[in-house]
Amino acid sequence: MTISIFEPFLMLALLIALGAFLYHRRILDLDFCRRLSRLVVRVTFPVLLFLSMYKNITAQALQRGWLFTVCGLGISVFLAVTAHFSGRGLGLEGKTFGTFQILCTNGNNAFLPIPLVSALFGPEYVVYPVLFELGAGLFYWTYGVSHLRADSRFSPKRLFNPNMLGLVLGLIFGALGLRLPGFLVGGMEILGNITVGSAMLIIGALVGDLVARRLPLRREVWVVALHRFLLSPALGLVCLPFLGLPAPLSTIFLMMTTMPPLVTTALVAASLGGDEELAAAGVVIPTVLSFVIVPLGLLLF
Repeated sequence: MTISIFEPFLMLALLIALGAFLYHRRILDLDFCRRLSRLVVRVTFPVLLFLSMYKNITAQALQRGWLFTVCGLGISVFLAVTAHFSGRGLGLEGKTFGTFQILCTNGNNAFLPIPLVSALFGPEYVVYPVLFELGAGLFYWTYGVSHLRADSRFSPKRLFNPNMLGLVLGLIFGALGLRLPGFLVGGMEILGNITVGSAMLIIGALVGDLVARRLPLRREVWVVALHRFLLSPALGLVCLPFLGLPAPLSTIFLMMTTMPPLVTTALVAASLGGDEELAAAGVVIPTVLSFVIVPLGLLLF
């Protein structure tokens, strides 16, 4: 059992190491990773979200899984509030403050959990991390992303983006039993399978860049880790007795509360003029730590 828990984490760690090696060999660079990130965020990730919903949503999953959506939204709001006060306590301002808030609030709710849940529990359980992401995404796209923008704080119009459309369309098609042609689903599967590997290579390139530049570890990074690995799972443990989830779903729920910041945060921050160095370190360090913290937490739980 112990080996089976660590295996998917080792698999993803190997891909990250490959990304760092390719960066060192100058096969990957940050400009290419930014373009790859745009492809992932706008095309392959929405396809992956659509298929995860479309193929796995059932009446029973929806009956249990709506709690994941509500908790994904609620935990995001909780972390946004705590990040606001901790950021002010650190004396952060401007885009550095906004970048810090996004790192604390926006977890990697799909790139990491989907392959991990599929490997540990089976593909039929993948829908639960996706439902959690639906709730977290509602907060992120209406309020959270505004930390890196000059316009208003709250904008429902931002919900009309490829990621949210992929989630909602997959939910509708799957729940209503609308079947797509096999060749179309097969092509989408090939496209969606690009997502996780690309995300891990991007993280590896960021690791290689941090090592090459020998950037000092800023205190904000450790506060980000505190939010993601202590405050978030602590709230999850408080909520868990009231959710009435069976054992596998309880474990998946707690795993979702310990996810590191979303990998594309670093590249989004760079493209929108955020604190790129903080974003890169704030993604890389917690992600690397999560490969130890999350499996140990699963063993203890």
